[in-house]
Amino acid sequence: MTTSPYSKENLSVGIKHFLLGRGLAGLAGFATVVLLVRFMSVEHYAGYTALTGVIVLAGIIAGLGFERAISRYVPEGRLERGASELGRFIWTMAFMRLAASILMCLVLYVSWDWVLAIFQDVTIKKFPLALACFVLAETLFQYFSSVLQALVLQKTLTQLMIIQWAGRLLLILLFVWQQTEINLEDSLWIMAIPEMLGVIGFVVVLLHYINKLSHAQSKKIFNQHEATWPDWQGVTQLSLHNYGFTLLAAPPQGYFMKMLAAALLPTQMVAAYGFFLSVAERLRQYIPLHLLYNLIEPVMIASYLQDKNFKTLSYRSQLLYKSNLLLMVPVIAWIVVAGPQIIGLLTGGKFQEFTWILLVVFVQLTVGSHVVLLQLILNSVNASVVLVRAGFWALIVMAISTVLACLVDMRALILGPTAFSLACNLYVLHQFKKMRLDYAFSWHMLLGVAGAGAIAAILSYWSLNFAHIDTLQPIWLALVTGLIVVIAYALSLPILKAINMSELHLLKSFFIRKPAMLNPVLGHE
Repeated sequence: MTTSPYSKENLSVGIKHFLLGRGLAGLAGFATVVLLVRFMSVEHYAGYTALTGVIVLAGIIAGLGFERAISRYVPEGRLERGASELGRFIWTMAFMRLAASILMCLVLYVSWDWVLAIFQDVTIKKFPLALACFVLAETLFQYFSSVLQALVLQKTLTQLMIIQWAGRLLLILLFVWQQTEINLEDSLWIMAIPEMLGVIGFVVVLLHYINKLSHAQSKKIFNQHEATWPDWQGVTQLSLHNYGFTLLAAPPQGYFMKMLAAALLPTQMVAAYGFFLSVAERLRQYIPLHLLYNLIEPVMIASYLQDKNFKTLSYRSQLLYKSNLLLMVPVIAWIVVAGPQIIGLLTGGKFQEFTWILLVVFVQLTVGSHVVLLQLILNSVNASVVLVRAGFWALIVMAISTVLACLVDMRALILGPTAFSLACNLYVLHQFKKMRLDYAFSWHMLLGVAGAGAIAAILSYWSLNFAHIDTLQPIWLALVTGLIVVIAYALSLPILKAINMSELHLLKSFFIRKPAMLNPVLGHE
């Protein structure tokens, strides 16, 4: 019997390629962020912060909610339909997204004077071609990434991601070699050119894959009496619900907050906030929840479609969120103790007075990650309309938070995304109860992990102030405090019973292949 592409065995292989590729691409990406902030003036970096927010927002609007539809329908097409139907679905969605992104570029071209009026740090008077190229490339790159994830082609995807980020790094080094400072338009080309090359690579890979799949299926007969695939009404409904939630959830996202900060806050704070958001985005790629999300999402959906076991879906989702907390909490504790030293080392002495912003960004990332899992669950049980309602009520909460910030202290605008995520979490959990879905969130786990982080921060802070390690050079002080946090945190977790062996064994099973028979779609606990 042919092994399913969504089997646990194939998932294990995919994870290994994914981790290796993401590791290399992530290092290049982090180096890109650090080099840009070092070789751009604060004013140009603030302008770059504003424009990257505009670019991502344009990509989100042009996305039309297709990512979740891809995760939902591509696995179904790969398992149950012919290569021609699967290919037709993928290319139809791609052309629709391309048309939407071209329209967004035209909108930006027409409204460029308005953009300049809002963002004082954007100094490019004529609409830049680099911006249009970046919007088109970013939109299609994200779409094709979702397609390869849904097809479990992790090795190919990570190779393209390495090329993308390595290309950006090489372009930065080329600009630095030719001149001492990178300007705003240069930074846009640095981001756009490798992205365009990546899109070309995606198209070539998918054409080859679908052609190869067609030959492999040449002798396979599909049921001709089945309804035409996909169900475009279902695709449209799922996309619109997720699109509506995405638009409602736009204000708390990094790209929107960059624009809001650029319009209302001082240049120094805008640049600092933009840099911290970029650092958080790079780190987020290594948190298991986000690192493996696009890989695991189609597998979890396929598993739920097969057995309709909500308890298993809920358990796996909470395990993913727990893995997120286990990594984020010690990082937050480390920033509490040695934040200024860490920031100074990364930026060459810039933004150290804004350490509190970095803490807010990481807390928001931790709280908001749980909303991502709730979105996966609601899509799996065909209740995506709850996302739209949750986004609506959470947006009202954020609006109230923003008004209060304007009245009390403009810097408190940065707290808005956390208020949004908390409201969204509470609304969806309440709806689960009304739908009689047993999503038993573990408060014991949350308190245990948070308690371990608090203990680690206290011990590291004590060492800093009472064991006289505060006299060390910044780099050594950051390393020593980080080591103390890691050791104290690791020892505190089992004492507070925040982890158990069954969870570790389940995680280990994804990376160690065994000859025993496996569940065809992600084995049971």
